[in-house]
Amino acid sequence: MDKRYLFVAEADKIQDLLFCSSKLREVAGGSVMLTEFCEELVPQLINEFNGKEIISAGGSFRILFNSKEKAEEFGDYLSELYRRVIGGTITVAEPVEVTSEKDAIEKAQVNLRKAKHQGKIPVSTEQIPYTAICASCGIGIARYFIKESDEKKERYLCEVCKRKSEARKRIREKFLKKFAEYIGNGKKIADDKKIAGINAKNYVAYIVADVNNMGTVFSSCNSFNELKNLSSSLNDVIQKSLAEPVKLLMKNLKESFPERDDIDSIPVLPLILAGDDVFAIIPAKWALDFTHRFCNDFEIRIKDYLKKIGIVNDISPTISSSVIICKGKFPYLIAHNIGEELLNKAKKKAKKENKSTISFNVLAGSEIVRKSEEEKKFVASYPAYTVEELEKLIEYRLKLKNLPGTRRIQLETIFYKAEMLKGSTAFSRMISEWVPERDSIIKRIEKPLRDNIIDALKNLGNSKEDHNWVECKGKYYHKLPDLLISWDFAYDLDKKPLMYEGEMK
Repeated sequence: MDKRYLFVAEADKIQDLLFCSSKLREVAGGSVMLTEFCEELVPQLINEFNGKEIISAGGSFRILFNSKEKAEEFGDYLSELYRRVIGGTITVAEPVEVTSEKDAIEKAQVNLRKAKHQGKIPVSTEQIPYTAICASCGIGIARYFIKESDEKKERYLCEVCKRKSEARKRIREKFLKKFAEYIGNGKKIADDKKIAGINAKNYVAYIVADVNNMGTVFSSCNSFNELKNLSSSLNDVIQKSLAEPVKLLMKNLKESFPERDDIDSIPVLPLILAGDDVFAIIPAKWALDFTHRFCNDFEIRIKDYLKKIGIVNDISPTISSSVIICKGKFPYLIAHNIGEELLNKAKKKAKKENKSTISFNVLAGSEIVRKSEEEKKFVASYPAYTVEELEKLIEYRLKLKNLPGTRRIQLETIFYKAEMLKGSTAFSRMISEWVPERDSIIKRIEKPLRDNIIDALKNLGNSKEDHNWVECKGKYYHKLPDLLISWDFAYDLDKKPLMYEGEMK
């Protein structure tokens, strides 16, 4: 029987590579380039080396060869091709001889982790005195000085950024074609400016999402066919799950604003859909509910799919997401970096509870990040939410719709006052000073709204203690401040915005 070798490689830091461009449209162009590289160029290269493709998607590659030498030579060519076309690097693991398909899958995953841990030998970058640097990425050597159709003046571009700029014109033809088909209404996908225009104050929301436990699930595959099917289906599951809340969103917009013809398009723009990573722009008003529904739908779909193909594991795949709500002109790279920090909090909770989780932040005005939580005893926020916890938070937005703006500010202020309590007397001062002040504000609110506030304090916090703070690792948290700061962005997709217009008290 002829020997077979499993070749495994993955692109390094895909998001860093895509985000090195200064314009959001070039990020989308980079996603198009990655899709075309995996779906068109790599299969051609595989044929030239007489290999058999298992996976070539999202910067992840699993290919069968008849000899170790062929696999190693292919790795050299693939790395160079990726560098020239995309401008990035690939980690190539040592090929694995196939004695059992399941064992080969597991060993290849181990080899890949080992190769990523070892890293690569550093090499010097291009340095040429008196030359122009790319105005987009600020790294590459400029090869072009051109003015594009939507630019006011010429600018220097390197080879890769020029390709990204050209590729974004094909975004609807290739990268987002399947996503638009899952929505199924024949509408075009809106750009970031149109999405920002849906909100009167030009706010948008960025979603950063990553699937949990997929390494474990991939290692559970018993054959290369299972591995191939799982890889191709994962992206379909993500896109279908993302498409479901879009349908609700478009229905809501059409019914709520029938007079507006500027929103007759798909108001969600995915910028990255690579493997199990997602980065997308959505309208801010429904950001929390949209993300909650996306995560919930994904968890249901992926479980059903794994059951269907016979992959059963003690750890089920979940998804963690972060939401960054900010002005449409806020730098997308900073928003993404903040999203990655929030995503780490969400993933920690997901690992602990084995549930899909969401973390979010609202960047108002010139604010970039919240102050560090390290020195705080009381934190007027909650680190991360399960799908069920976020659903409850969104429900309270409607229950508290009649809360006047002045009372809302007073409640926000009293929670932030708690953050000032530090040192050994922090807890006792919270009981003796903070709780009476909070209760004094609540007493001035008329019934039945006052009862709803008390109910929210208990159900969004600790119902067993009068102070209602939730203790975790020596710190105290509460969810109500999160609702107060996300007040304009916690609308339910099933409810028309008019339902949230409260009576003035």
